[in-house]
Amino acid sequence: MRMRRPGLATAAGFTFIEMMIVFVILGIMTTMMVRAVRGQWLASARHSATRDIGAYLFRGRGIAVQQSRTAWVVRSGDVLKILVDSSGTPVQLGSQLDFFQRYGAHLAASPKDTVQFDQRGFAPYVTLIPRFIISLGGRTDTVCVTGLGKITSRSC
Repeated sequence: MRMRRPGLATAAGFTFIEMMIVFVILGIMTTMMVRAVRGQWLASARHSATRDIGAYLFRGRGIAVQQSRTAWVVRSGDVLKILVDSSGTPVQLGSQLDFFQRYGAHLAASPKDTVQFDQRGFAPYVTLIPRFIISLGGRTDTVCVTGLGKITSRSC
């Protein structure tokens, strides 16, 4: 027969305080992970939006050269669209792209909202380099167009 010591409990398991410590540590780790993942998601969305701006500008330039007509890439609010000259009347070509709806990003242009490409793919009458600025998550990316029609997101 086994003897028990008086005053010692034989209950197994965790105390309430031990469980609370584990939950607090898990909460802190989850918070850190969510912040890191959200930051990466916002950066990825901003870079995708920047690539879409560049693609729209390249498309507008390509259409101007291909059709030997003047083409415009126009920003109105957070929306980009391509217009092509059709017998003196600008006509929208393709669909427009809403950056706020697609990425949750805001689009701004500086110093003007329209980039014109001539039949050679040049952006004539550019005294100030057109810049399209995409802002998301407190950070911005920029896409620029030079007078020769060069489209770049570096060294704007």
